[in-house]
Amino acid sequence: MIKHQPELEEKLHQDFPYLMGEVVWAVRNEMARTVEDVLARRLRVLFLDAKASIEMTPKVAEIIAAKLNFDKEWEHQQIKTFLNLAENYQVSANGDALH
Repeated sequence: MIKHQPELEEKLHQDFPYLMGEVVWAVRNEMARTVEDVLARRLRVLFLDAKASIEMTPKVAEIIAAKLNFDKEWEHQQIKTFLNLAENYQVSANGDALH
């Protein structure tokens, strides 16, 4: 897939090895349908680093929307929904929840 679309080799976040192509793969082959599907269930980034998952959210939403022919409204709703969820997973330096 990356051989035919080299842009899919771009990392989703500088601190993680996950590539844009992995989002495409999850949508095409694993029935991922939401940002939460990808960042929490497939890549598990939400649980490893909530802040990084928040930073990945717009790109992941954009890729899913493009592959499934969803509109910008869907994309914005997915971003909003995931950010609300991810807020609950952020912790401060001393281990306390930030919300």
